[in-house]
Amino acid sequence: MKKFKTFFYISFILLSHVCVVSADDTLNSVTIKSKLYDFTTIKKNEDMTYDWELKGHELKQYNNDITHIKKPKLRIHNTSSLTRIQSETAVDPTSKMEEIYLKDNVYIINKNSLENIQTRLYTSYAIFYVAKNLVETDRDITIITTDSKTTGTGFSANMQTGLVTILSNVKRVINKNDTIQTIEGNQMIYNTNNDKWIVKNKAASTIKDKISKKVTTTFNIK
Repeated sequence: MKKFKTFFYISFILLSHVCVVSADDTLNSVTIKSKLYDFTTIKKNEDMTYDWELKGHELKQYNNDITHIKKPKLRIHNTSSLTRIQSETAVDPTSKMEEIYLKDNVYIINKNSLENIQTRLYTSYAIFYVAKNLVETDRDITIITTDSKTTGTGFSANMQTGLVTILSNVKRVINKNDTIQTIEGNQMIYNTNNDKWIVKNKAASTIKDKISKKVTTTFNIK
């Protein structure tokens, strides 16, 4: 009889624990608030011209206001250039299009309409600050122009001003007039407006650390 009472007591405690956990899981569960397929979102400025246009294969907005996007394609317009950004997936932590976290196979094309200069950027993920037209990452990147290929770790690209800073471990290979030239440095700044590069010996560690902190605290949000 004593063994039976002991077994009953343990079973009751375990069952109570399971019920509490299940209740907490229900309270803390994240559910889908809305879902869209093959969607398009457009923002226009005061002149009724495009600021940006976002397309995607699927959009899920959860009850905590986090939005997940599959196959996002973002086009950013300004007076002198058009920037196209795409990736496999993206996360918008607030659903307000203030910051977008682009994941896997991030591909950025910036085309200067005045000079007809096209720049392609590749990385594994990046953060895009919509209002600032700013793209940042602390991962390895590759930049390709008509006559060069540049690799490095981390970058901060202002799409509005056309300035791209590669933060560290930079190597640029130029192929021009059948001549190959290699330039290496700890930091490089590239101006997409005039296709000019500046090489620095000191890495942009402060910017890179700031981006890494942002990624660690926010990027894996679900």
